[in-house]
Amino acid sequence: MDGGDSTGYLAASCRIGKPGVIGAALNLSIEFEAKGPETKGFASTCRRIGVRESYVIDDRSPRVVEKENRGGRPTEPSDSPTPAKDPRWVLLDCGECRRSDSLAAADGKTVAECRTSTGRSLCVSSAGLSAPPASSFLYYNCTGTAPDGKNGDAPKIIAAHGDSILLRMMRPREAPSFFMPTFDHFVYRAGAAAAARPPSLSLLPPRNIPTRHEEAHEEGGALRDPYNRVLLPEDTGVLRRGGDELLVMQIELMPEYSERHGTADLCVLQLGSSVWEQKRSVPIVHEEGDELPGPLSAPDMAIPVGDRFLCWVCYEGFILCDMAEEASPKLRYIRLPSSPYDPDYYTDDLLPLPNPQSMGAAGDGAVRFVAIEPRCCCGGLGRSTCPRSRFAFTVTTWTMTLTMDKPVTWVKDGVMDCEELWALPGYEGIPRVHLQEPLVSLDNPDVVFFKVICNADRKAWMIQVDMRRKALLAAVQCSTKRNKHLAARLQ
Repeated sequence: MDGGDSTGYLAASCRIGKPGVIGAALNLSIEFEAKGPETKGFASTCRRIGVRESYVIDDRSPRVVEKENRGGRPTEPSDSPTPAKDPRWVLLDCGECRRSDSLAAADGKTVAECRTSTGRSLCVSSAGLSAPPASSFLYYNCTGTAPDGKNGDAPKIIAAHGDSILLRMMRPREAPSFFMPTFDHFVYRAGAAAAARPPSLSLLPPRNIPTRHEEAHEEGGALRDPYNRVLLPEDTGVLRRGGDELLVMQIELMPEYSERHGTADLCVLQLGSSVWEQKRSVPIVHEEGDELPGPLSAPDMAIPVGDRFLCWVCYEGFILCDMAEEASPKLRYIRLPSSPYDPDYYTDDLLPLPNPQSMGAAGDGAVRFVAIEPRCCCGGLGRSTCPRSRFAFTVTTWTMTLTMDKPVTWVKDGVMDCEELWALPGYEGIPRVHLQEPLVSLDNPDVVFFKVICNADRKAWMIQVDMRRKALLAAVQCSTKRNKHLAARLQ
């Protein structure tokens, strides 16, 4: 590669399937390196082949210039961060769990074991947790030989609520005429010291009820085996309901062309039960006079709130699920306060920000929404190619109290401009680029975590910001991998 050519990092993602069908679509992501000139036309090519989202992480991100840091320089990334002593909650890395062959010798207060569907022994542990903003990981060990001789993948984190974590583990299986992956799903519960409850690991029964999309494919035998049916982090959540009760819930929105449009199917499993239960054609209530959008976009995440609500966050709004009466769940569609970007505004050289918004719980009955919005140097919203504002942005937070039968209102909590953030003590040495992947703290909704990625140096930071006091609380270097994080309370 010539010294004059910068290296770009390009990525595209899409969901293969019909709009509004949850659990039916296949998530596909493509990543590769390319010289700067090769990035031209990448976004338009993605649009032509039907990629739902595409972006180029700017290859002109400024390199980090180390300066004297009044708040201390961010620490170097480490595969084994120093464990914190009983952190109140953690940021769980949602990539693969880390393999450890010494779990038997690990802290016995964190290790749990069960058998997979093929009889193998699976151990999971939450030992060695780190306090935010550092990432924490689950560790596993799987012994015994799989029947087909293939050991499969490491467990992955799908959802979390409190001390309960939903895991998925894939093992390939060869059917008579085609290759089809099979899945085991588990719930790991870290245990509660106050209740003297030991950690546990439970194998969930396969989902015996097919989704609408799966029914359409069963004629060919593709999804007839319940172990072929997968729980995705986008459409599946877990909800703790006091004591030891735990619900696993998967949603499927009915597409616009369906006669059941405006409704959703819910598949619900109560931990300890041997069968799933389907709530079919649950109406999605919306504001009076506000028509339900045509094709509801597939959700991107599931957020538990207290012991009653589960929220599926979509592109322009979210589906609020009220489980106050488990036998009769209620659904409500609520628009997000921040308008999504206009796809006609952006070009191949000016693409939308990656992962610019998120939502989290703000107590037992409210949610906090965080949006990173590009702005021009003149102060107006919208990304600009102007050198003075190429990386300029504002961060805005809103709060809403959840209710099913009363009008709801987003209340703007505050706005922080990038210049305010960059001027804070402790930010020296961190690149002045767009923030990514906001995540709301479990302890204080005013505190938000962001990822900062410098592509020129291939370095990344996780920063912790108090949005109300406008203070940088902490910053650590982290992995540049695109793994999402989930907040969990494992102590």
